[in-house]
Amino acid sequence: MEKARKLQVRKSQGLKIIVLSVILLSAVQVWFLFSGYKEVVTKIPEDLFKSSRPFPETESIISSHYSPPEEEKPGEQNSENIMSSESTSSETSETSSEETAESTVESSEEFVLSDIQKKIVLRLMELLEEDITYGYKKYPETGYPTENIWVSTDVIAMVYKDVGYDLMEIIYEDMKAHKEDYPMDIKKRSEPVKYIDFRDTFFQEKFFKRNALELDKQFILDNEENKIQWQPGDIVYFQFDPDDPNQDLGGFISSRTNEKGVPLIIMISRELEKISEVDKLLEYTIIGHYRYPNPYAEE
Repeated sequence: MEKARKLQVRKSQGLKIIVLSVILLSAVQVWFLFSGYKEVVTKIPEDLFKSSRPFPETESIISSHYSPPEEEKPGEQNSENIMSSESTSSETSETSSEETAESTVESSEEFVLSDIQKKIVLRLMELLEEDITYGYKKYPETGYPTENIWVSTDVIAMVYKDVGYDLMEIIYEDMKAHKEDYPMDIKKRSEPVKYIDFRDTFFQEKFFKRNALELDKQFILDNEENKIQWQPGDIVYFQFDPDDPNQDLGGFISSRTNEKGVPLIIMISRELEKISEVDKLLEYTIIGHYRYPNPYAEE
């Protein structure tokens, strides 16, 4: 019991010594702080914001190009101003006239596809992706193919049908009115047949020759008029046997060209087997080149 009491006394004394040591150390630190403190006073110079030279009065005035107009006496005019105005307006009108003339020349060298041509080209791009094979069948009820089996004239007729021109009806009416202009002897008959004739190359080509804008049949490289003469959506017909018009084929001018600038042709044939875009314009013999409807025809 005595031993435990002595141990407790020792712990109490040790704690007191630690507390006294902390107090003494703090007192020493406070003494050092006060002994090393010096009051520093910074004074601002009285002339800090004073200029060494007077500020110019002109710099305190806002610069302006405005000047009040001088009063003129009634009836007086400044002749110099009138002459200057007239010469300026004259130069302006001459400049605008020159610019108008230049823009007219530039616009005449360019062409813009008609809405029909744009529709034809877009439809042709779609047909290139469709599964249509070469072949000929008769369709007495519809005239137009009801299957994906087409000949070259079907490509032309179907595209025009999709853009709003029923060639079966239009060609039939034109043949009835102008039978003497169509090669009826090839068929060995005197009357047209509505559901067949518009699909025959020689009848279709004759219709466009009569009613469309007829264009050049020869493409000349580096010819400045090619952009006008050979446009996307134009119709072309090719001859393969002069003695057999049944061998003729038709197609469309594509919106794309080869590396020499020669337009590609979109068509179908037995050789191609499906609707294709081919580089054949300079290889095949062209017997017809048309733009329909004729952009210059009177409505």
